[in-house]
Amino acid sequence: MSGRVINIREQSKNLVFIDLEGDSSKVQLFWNAASFKGDFSALKDSIKRGDILGVVGAPGKTKTGELSVRPTTIE
Repeated sequence: MSGRVINIREQSKNLVFIDLEGDSSKVQLFWNAASFKGDFSALKDSIKRGDILGVVGAPGKTKTGELSVRPTTIE
């Protein structure tokens, strides 16, 4: 999946929520360092609002029940 970054929320140094919008739909990424394959902190610091991301990951739910994608790779 791919989309444009519309919002970034850092919960801690190892957990980030990113809202992506593309093809008239919105998806939340539940991105944590433990499940990510790559340099989490370097990529986290380089992503800005308006960037276009390609994401590979598994769908899931957060503790609040919101549907999210847990990315394993981000381009």
